[in-house]
Amino acid sequence: MYNYSRSRWLNVKTALFIENATSTIHTATFGVPKGWTILDIIVVPEVLWTATGTVVFKCGDANASDGYFSSVDLKATDLILGERLQAASDNFWGATQDAYLTTAGRFGQAATNAIGGYMPAAYSVIGVVTVGTPATTVGRLRMTVISYRGTKVTPVLTT
Repeated sequence: MYNYSRSRWLNVKTALFIENATSTIHTATFGVPKGWTILDIIVVPEVLWTATGTVVFKCGDANASDGYFSSVDLKATDLILGERLQAASDNFWGATQDAYLTTAGRFGQAATNAIGGYMPAAYSVIGVVTVGTPATTVGRLRMTVISYRGTKVTPVLTT
């Protein structure tokens, strides 16, 4: 099996959000280096959250906290066990996608600082779970961000 953690070209980072009885906000920030391209953002519930209040997941960046995924209910409405959100496939958006994902193929901001997933400057993908009334220690949510850096190829010019 290939060890991706040692790759110079592929970067796979994962965070596990764990419900506790006291925290109302759980945040994971995934750094994407300058010149890298985001391939995918995958969100998988391992155990549904059981807090007495609402439990909502959002995924975005510093410009829009819900640019990729917006207001995902983690208590069995939007994302149940056996399902996943996957930014790179519109079959796995679950109607929770936001402005950074379109069926026309947009992946990221519609701006020069994030072009189709390519990051000309250092960038961060941010996942946040907000718990209205924390009371239990059951829920688990795994978020993974996959990015890569290709090797440089110089085009050949012909006339």
